[in-house]
Amino acid sequence: MILHSKILGDGFPILVFHGLFGNGENWISFANFFSKSYQVHLLDIRNHGRSFFSIEMNYDLISKDIFEYIKYYSLSRPILIGHSMGGRAVMKFSIKYPFIPEKIVIVDITPKAYSFDITQKNIIQILKKVNFDILKTRKDLDSFLNPFIKNTEKRVFFSKCTYRKKNGKLAFRFFLFGIEKNYDSLICEEIKNGFYNGPALFLRGEYSNYVLSKDYLSIKKLFPNSKILTIKNAKHWIHIDNPVDFYKEIYDFLFFKFIV
Repeated sequence: MILHSKILGDGFPILVFHGLFGNGENWISFANFFSKSYQVHLLDIRNHGRSFFSIEMNYDLISKDIFEYIKYYSLSRPILIGHSMGGRAVMKFSIKYPFIPEKIVIVDITPKAYSFDITQKNIIQILKKVNFDILKTRKDLDSFLNPFIKNTEKRVFFSKCTYRKKNGKLAFRFFLFGIEKNYDSLICEEIKNGFYNGPALFLRGEYSNYVLSKDYLSIKKLFPNSKILTIKNAKHWIHIDNPVDFYKEIYDFLFFKFIV
């Protein structure tokens, strides 16, 4: 099965991979900007968006999904961009298939094994309690989530990750059971065994704790031709918090000769 995508523009291909619970539509503003010069593919990773659902989900399988997608569309030397979980997917893919990507951009994530995120695990348990037989609107969903998730941005994010089924009921655009079953392998296992020697740009948010200075060594070990930059006034969702600086750094990386 081929991953679902939304394709905008013409030119050299850029493949964009979203974070956990998200989908390609989260990156539509990015696509609208860069599709003036590139062909931007907004992909839905398995168990997300309109792509197929599966009880099996790990980065080896996701890498195969990406490979099959590139082969299906006959893409030559695409640029890969990934945020959070999508960034880990891009890292794994570029290590497994180092001669396929022209360049890669990793957004606010590293290859390291992350510890159990109790907050994220709790969110999964909260989402399992959502009953769309009772919650009829996105406003209803926000009201339900509010006592558990105080961060307004996160609640808005989950509201945007819903759609209406043919029967009119709301539903999440992700397969929660498949994500929960494979959460530990997606988050808590280190990306390792190999390296990608092509140009790699790692962008971290100034106020995010996902990428720390002590992580730079492990990044350089797997991605020796990498550059690590900090985007000011941004947390984990850099592309939303500071799109101006985010777009500029990516544009410079894509357009100009890469120098570490």
